[in-house]
Amino acid sequence: MSKIFITSDNHFSHRKIHKFCPKTRPHAEIDEMDRAMIARWQEQVSLEDDVFVLGDVFFCDSQKARNIMNQLPGQKHLIYGNHDEPIRTDIKLQNMFASIQEYKELNNSLGMWIFFHYPIWEWNKIHRGAYHCHGHIHERLADVPGRIANVCVDSPTFGTGDYSLYELETVKRYLDKCPIRTHGTGKDL
Repeated sequence: MSKIFITSDNHFSHRKIHKFCPKTRPHAEIDEMDRAMIARWQEQVSLEDDVFVLGDVFFCDSQKARNIMNQLPGQKHLIYGNHDEPIRTDIKLQNMFASIQEYKELNNSLGMWIFFHYPIWEWNKIHRGAYHCHGHIHERLADVPGRIANVCVDSPTFGTGDYSLYELETVKRYLDKCPIRTHGTGKDL
């Protein structure tokens, strides 16, 4: 049975990411970090699985990015981040994703999901229990009440320092413990 995974801010080939995220990025050598991230992805994801990547995938040229993409199994869906210029400007790289968008609403058997690179204060159906997953802030948590999760590779909630992707079911179990925030008030139900 296929699974749904979610991740963000992989920063493949980012030369300085270990300085910004020392707890979760132990590799100072970018090729070593890339190999470790690719290997972990390959361990977790099958060809039939869906992977939602909430932006900031690569910090390298398009050719190297395509080479990395060829090694990552699964149907990859991109929600653009602020550092995704290599993808925005390369049609061959874009075609390696099953879908690309700025923002994604996914309604499935696990509930209503809002995927965006940035944390949002108010999201669609927040008061009805919709979940919001974001990236961008790496080792920090958004100061936003409700069912919201930082799904960065470096997430303080889920990140283990082994470059794991997060199964959507695991994220749901965590978020189901969070209160549903009423619409527009910041109060919890």
